[in-house]
Amino acid sequence: MQKAGKILLILSIVFSAWHAYAQFDTEVYDSLDNKILYNRQKSYGVIAHNLGLGVQFRTGKRLSIFKTRMLEFEFVTMKSYKQIKMLNPYPSNARRFVYGKLNEGFFLRANMVWKKLLNRKPYWGGVEVRWIYGGGVSLGIAKPYYLYVVYSVTTPDGYEDYQILTEQYDKNQQSWDMIYGRAPFTRGLNEITVHPGIHLKTGLNFEFGKNMTRIKALEIGGALDIIPFGMTIMAESGENQMVFPTLFLNFSLGKRYNKY
Repeated sequence: MQKAGKILLILSIVFSAWHAYAQFDTEVYDSLDNKILYNRQKSYGVIAHNLGLGVQFRTGKRLSIFKTRMLEFEFVTMKSYKQIKMLNPYPSNARRFVYGKLNEGFFLRANMVWKKLLNRKPYWGGVEVRWIYGGGVSLGIAKPYYLYVVYSVTTPDGYEDYQILTEQYDKNQQSWDMIYGRAPFTRGLNEITVHPGIHLKTGLNFEFGKNMTRIKALEIGGALDIIPFGMTIMAESGENQMVFPTLFLNFSLGKRYNKY
């Protein structure tokens, strides 16, 4: 019953937010006479994919009525399919951690992407559908993932004590009950390594903006990062993982304009 109540509360909040947005959204539909073809566009987006989050920037040029070419930059976090957060129940004030994780993964991408119009928006409004495809270069960034590890020690006067060290995961020396929690994110920033590769993506772009000069779009699709020399996130997944497939959902806002 408590779970059902939480679901109803979330749905009511979402509905109220959407209702408020509809009331304050003062955009008016373009008339048929105002349907001008704009030759430039720029947009900013947020990305949610099955292994992390990210941000996006695009700037593009219309090549024809049906085709637009864009330069795209993205920065996303990248987890592993196998990582699960844990909490050691024995120490007090323990912190959550991922057992077996060696590195935090990120990808910085620069792509050339094309949008091809599949279904044009009717003059009274609606949704415009485009097929997106493209690719470019991808720079994998691996930042070492550090843990607080508890070791028991014997003091000079013979008493048993313990000390907490900041270390990376080592399956030969550590068990999960020795780990106190995750160390601060700043630990390991000076040990970052980069791993160049390529990026490919495809999907569908649904644009529902009311005005031709404003971009409001939802995008869904699949992406693939290929790192020829590999990058490691989890110890148990094997070192130097080369292929990172993801499914993504992207929401973007932007504008269209003419540049002569």
